[in-house]
Amino acid sequence: MVTSAHEASHRIFQDRPEILVPVFEALDLPFPEKAAVDVLTPDATELLPLERRVDSVLRVQPSDGDDFLLAIEAQGRHDADKETNWPYYVAYLQAKFRLPVLLLVVCKSRATAKWAVGPFSCGARGWTAQSTYPLVVGPDNVPMITEPTFWTSAWGVPVPERNGES
Repeated sequence: MVTSAHEASHRIFQDRPEILVPVFEALDLPFPEKAAVDVLTPDATELLPLERRVDSVLRVQPSDGDDFLLAIEAQGRHDADKETNWPYYVAYLQAKFRLPVLLLVVCKSRATAKWAVGPFSCGARGWTAQSTYPLVVGPDNVPMITEPTFWTSAWGVPVPERNGES
């Protein structure tokens, strides 16, 4: 339920943007001397359908009870859109499931892996509002598996038959 105290604590900045100066000073952040402040719609609802799909989402439930989500993305190349999509996925999943979220990005190339570690930050004027630091696996930290029997010996995963052989 929205209260008048709640509304007053943020609407005052809409009505009197000049008080942002002492607020920023209290945070040890400079506020621009000349700045236009426009009130925009606070509605975060998407008006048009916009598909945002994580490749895989897993709920991890450790025995200690500290459940978390693992969002997994397979990334084949540098994709500038992911720099905003990935933070969105993390924030959305945390809000939806009320659980901490880790983002794991699986890369085939070193260049993609180097880019994917981020961080991907959102902020202004020296202050960061949100940063996303993906966990990244790629050629530099996971060896290439060239021998199919590795899967069987390491994890007991059956090797698919090739040409009628097992």
